[in-house]
Amino acid sequence: MSEKPYSPLRRMLAIVCTLVLAAGAISYGLQNRPKQTNLPFLQASASDIMSDSQDSSHTPTNILLIGQDRREGETVSRADTILLCTFHPDSRKVVMTSFLRDLYVPIPGYDANRLNAAYAHGGMPLLRQTLEETFGLSIDGCVEVDFSQFADVLDILGGVSIELRQDEADAINKTVPGTLTEGTHLLSGSQALAYTRIRNLDDDGDFSRTCRQRKVISALLKSYKGASVFTVLSVIPDILPMLSTDMEKRQIISTTLKLLPMLSDSTIFSQTVPAEGMYTFSTIRGMSVLTADLENIRQELAHSLSAEE
Repeated sequence: MSEKPYSPLRRMLAIVCTLVLAAGAISYGLQNRPKQTNLPFLQASASDIMSDSQDSSHTPTNILLIGQDRREGETVSRADTILLCTFHPDSRKVVMTSFLRDLYVPIPGYDANRLNAAYAHGGMPLLRQTLEETFGLSIDGCVEVDFSQFADVLDILGGVSIELRQDEADAINKTVPGTLTEGTHLLSGSQALAYTRIRNLDDDGDFSRTCRQRKVISALLKSYKGASVFTVLSVIPDILPMLSTDMEKRQIISTTLKLLPMLSDSTIFSQTVPAEGMYTFSTIRGMSVLTADLENIRQELAHSLSAEE
């Protein structure tokens, strides 16, 4: 499993921390209206939160980001994006690990299956448990977003500017009727969503698809680069309902206080599980899956997610 510095992911790191910070800040303002958001609430004083942040300031933090993709007419949603963000405050090392959804893994309480089947069977808790037990991880919290709602949010924010290949433009036009061509375009929310769902244009499959998802997030952050915190917070009430998390408010805020100082000079590494070329396409029970040496992945993760440079 290889890892490499990947500077554009600083933008993803920034938007992750911004969302966590905004969720915590807005949750304070919504204490008397908890039914308007799916974030859990915990009464906590500022001193308690500061104490939590200081107590854990030297320990690594693992946050799992889940992008769920429920198509029209489907009753079960799928974990389309599974991204683990590992933060090391002391070394200022950040590792972003994309787990490919078709990786064949054991699922607690069920037959072995694709990794994203864990989410279909048991949502965020079972996906978290599957990753922890299979790969020896300790996940501190999960944040989940629904892609269809994300399209609405992109419209609220004014869309995103993305450079397209001609075949990507054609694929988007088939889903969202339009006249996009090769070049840079301001995409609407529905067009951007279609872009992130493109699956069959590249030989490397999930690698290019997840790259497109990162490009959309990076473009969104770039469009708000330099905006004041008040500008960002002003749109969060519209964004917040699309987020789900198993973190309590106190944990959200203390984690944000711990991680924000890393934004300015952190070193970010990017990797996939399994790494390109380290898996085999297999057919199991009629399913097309990726099979890999899970014990080897577990050992490689222990090394790549450590604080060592």
